[in-house]
Amino acid sequence: MAETFYSVDDANALLPTVRPLLERIRAQQAELAKDKSLALVREKAAQNGGGTPSRHLSQLAQTMEKDLRQLQEWGIVLRDPATGLIDFFHKREGETVFLCWRLGEGKIEWWHPVNTGIAGRERL
Repeated sequence: MAETFYSVDDANALLPTVRPLLERIRAQQAELAKDKSLALVREKAAQNGGGTPSRHLSQLAQTMEKDLRQLQEWGIVLRDPATGLIDFFHKREGETVFLCWRLGEGKIEWWHPVNTGIAGRERL
């Protein structure tokens, strides 16, 4: 998939749509992680035709996959589902960089070179 480049304004305009999706991904990931026997449940479900716990976990996984695909379609890079850390491709002075944002931040105020990650975050 080709990279989608965002201006700061365009990325900020998308945040109200992205925020609930990231919150849902975070919650789904936490719920899936709670069940340490997920592999065992799936194995048994395959043998007995499923059941309520299996269906619930399957629905969670399907919804999470759909949400992850949506981010990918928008060209947003999910760095850390637990904190809702994402990057938007951006051109800064002719160079490809990332606009960096995470859940809890009001708007996009950070960027970093593509090769540094969050450790290289700088204010816009």
